[in-house]
Amino acid sequence: MMDQRRSVFIPPCIPTLVGTPPEGGRWTHEIKYDGYRTQIHLAGGHGRAFTRNGHDWSMKYAAVLAAARELITRDAILDGEMVVQDESGRSSFKKLASAIRWEGSSLVFYAFDLVGLDGKDLRKQRCDDRRLRLHELIGDPRPTCALQFSQAFEGTGSEFFAAVEKMELEGIVSKRRASVYRSGPSLDWVKTKTYIKGEFVVIGYERKRGSAPSLLLAEESDARMRYVGRAIPAIRQEQRDELWQALEYLHTSHFATPIGAGNKAAVPVHPVLKVMAKHLKGEEKLRHATVTEVLVP
Repeated sequence: MMDQRRSVFIPPCIPTLVGTPPEGGRWTHEIKYDGYRTQIHLAGGHGRAFTRNGHDWSMKYAAVLAAARELITRDAILDGEMVVQDESGRSSFKKLASAIRWEGSSLVFYAFDLVGLDGKDLRKQRCDDRRLRLHELIGDPRPTCALQFSQAFEGTGSEFFAAVEKMELEGIVSKRRASVYRSGPSLDWVKTKTYIKGEFVVIGYERKRGSAPSLLLAEESDARMRYVGRAIPAIRQEQRDELWQALEYLHTSHFATPIGAGNKAAVPVHPVLKVMAKHLKGEEKLRHATVTEVLVP
C-alpha cells in the first residue's frame, strides 16, 4: 500500500532511444511530447509536482495542479509531460521555460501513466491496465483543460511514426502492453525521434576531459552567420582524426559570430569547414545534434 499523504517522489521509467519503432500487437504507441517530465501527486485535496530528478516544482506548476485537483477527486500519482503548445497545437520546447516563469496558465500536463491510486501502488500492474484506469480518471480530451490524457495509437509503429514525422512532432514513445512500471532506463518503453539534416559551418570546437568532444556550428544566411549550437561528431575514426587535424590548423583568435557565455572553453576556428549534421526538427537551436559527414571544401 502507498500512503499518498506522505508519498515521496518515485524515480521515473526512462524510455530507451531506438532507431525504428517496434512492431506487433504487444506494443502500443503515443506521441512523444516535447516538454519536461513531471510527476503529479494528488492527496487529500492537495497537489504536488516533481521534476524528472525529484525537485519540487509545485509553485511553478500551481495552475496545472489546481486544474488537476478540480478534475480528479481521488488520491493519485500521475506520470506525464509538462508542455506548452504553439498556435498549431504542437508542444514547443523553446517556449516552455518562458511559459513556466511568466504564463503558468498556458501549461498543459499530458498524463501517460498512473503509478498510484487511492493509496494503492499500481506499478506491478500491466501498462494497459494502468492506462485504462488513468483514462477513466481523466476522461476524454477537453480543449481548454490543463490536464489531458495521452492517447495511444493502435496501428503499427511505422505508420504512426510516419504520421508524426509529417506533423513535425518530436517523435513517439512505444510501450510494451504487459510491462510493469520500473524506475530507471527501460527496454519496455522505447522512444523513436524524428530528425532532419542540415549543412552548417564549423566556427569552433571543444575537447575537454570527461565529456564528448563537440563542434560549435553556425548557419549561413544572406552572407551572415548565426550560431546555432553544438554537435557531436558521429563519423568514422579515420575521418574524425582528419577533422581534428584540420581544426587545429584553422585556429584563430576570435569567433566568426557571437556564441554566448556558456562556451568559455571553446576554441575558435576560421569558418571555412562545413559539415552535415542531424538534429531534432522544429527548433531554433540544435538539439541532440550529431555530425554525420564532413563536406569536402
